[in-house]
Amino acid sequence: MSNISKKSLELLRSATLKILEYRQPAYSLRPEVLEIIGVLKNVSKFQINQDRDIAKDETLTKNGLALSPTMAAMCADDYVRTIVFIRGLHDAIQDIRKCESDRPIRILYVGSGPYATLAIPLMSVFSIEEVKFEILDLHRESIESVRCLVEGLEFSEYVSNYEVIDAEYKQINPKEPPDIIIMEIMNTCLEKEPQVAITRHLLEQAPSAIMIPQSITIDANLINTAKEFAVNTSGKKKAVSQRERIFLGKVFELSRETVNSWKNEPSDKLPASSIKITSPLGNDFQPMLFTRIQVYGNHHLSEYQSGLTCPKVFPFRDSIKRGETLKFYYRLGKHPGLLCESFS
Repeated sequence: MSNISKKSLELLRSATLKILEYRQPAYSLRPEVLEIIGVLKNVSKFQINQDRDIAKDETLTKNGLALSPTMAAMCADDYVRTIVFIRGLHDAIQDIRKCESDRPIRILYVGSGPYATLAIPLMSVFSIEEVKFEILDLHRESIESVRCLVEGLEFSEYVSNYEVIDAEYKQINPKEPPDIIIMEIMNTCLEKEPQVAITRHLLEQAPSAIMIPQSITIDANLINTAKEFAVNTSGKKKAVSQRERIFLGKVFELSRETVNSWKNEPSDKLPASSIKITSPLGNDFQPMLFTRIQVYGNHHLSEYQSGLTCPKVFPFRDSIKRGETLKFYYRLGKHPGLLCESFS
């Protein structure tokens, strides 16, 4: 191993071990994530060009939008999300190893982007006897970058296969199915990107695999916008206790249980919940959707912790009145996302 590679590996391992010290809150570990990103950038040679259109090279698939390699690389900067996913994957590996200690845990990583940010840090703390990754991405540029990274850090034995493929067409080997499938190909409220469709496709082939994230839940709330987004005189958001919300109900969930319940559903839409507006909508109140993500076990992303969990307005153009019932459904296809209809 060259001196440069050895130094990079030491930096990567040190930062990853700090992230895995769970007594440290995720929001305090941004320097460690930046350290990891710095190593990945230097070794892979994939650079984010700030002058380049970050949407260039994104691909619209039959199930939604695949982010460009540049945008996928930038997602690592959502550092709390990165930390929580790394911690969740680490714990899932540890839990499976309690039952499967005689072979490496097989991990299918879908949508790796150019840095494979959720996998390569863990290669620095697990041995090749403990984990084996299969790396998938739609974009060849991303896969070639990951290959460069893996070889540069001398992690080649950790990867069983690289594949440039739309995950909708991925066929899993039934003789060696993955123990864990990890993917983070989603947007807020599961819109635009293909997380739902790909989860269904892969779980059908590997029903015993642990999915990471384990569940993604979308809740509806009436919120007092004047208090929700208010700032104090110092320019900071006001405390959570000063917010005013009325919970309307869970609208949609993506999990193993819901995927199993959709086996006989049509290919263009999936059922979601209905909610009734029983509270008056004052001038300051607006219905909004919130995304909650259970990555694995006790590792969660809740509101405002990530770009994925910021609230969004209802997918409904008309005004909403007290007494109305809103019936939601999830639209599949090139432009996936939640929609709703109103009934008096």
